[in-house]
Amino acid sequence: MLFQPTDFQHLLDAGQRAIAPLAELNALTVRTLERTARYQYGVAGDLLELGVAQLQTTAAAKDLGTLLNQQAALANAFVEKSSARSREAVRLATEAQGEFSAWVGNATSEWSRKTA
Repeated sequence: MLFQPTDFQHLLDAGQRAIAPLAELNALTVRTLERTARYQYGVAGDLLELGVAQLQTTAAAKDLGTLLNQQAALANAFVEKSSARSREAVRLATEAQGEFSAWVGNATSEWSRKTA
């Protein structure tokens, strides 16, 4: 019996269906890594801004009292930014967990539907 082209097409279709959940997981992973990288880039920018502002404040300070007040103001502003960044990190983690849980649920239900 000769190998028919339709048999080959069925084989390709089966392979694509088998790999589809992993392709979705790959896309989910890439999205999550991109979000995380953007978040980390923002955190690094915040730290760099704080460092530059502290250097400028130190260079422009006329006396110790003024320097300490300005440094305290910079620290308070940074704490506020850090708190916002922490909330953003929790939101990103929650979104990623939800997307991953949805993927697991979809993959599991599809697999159990196909095996039943």
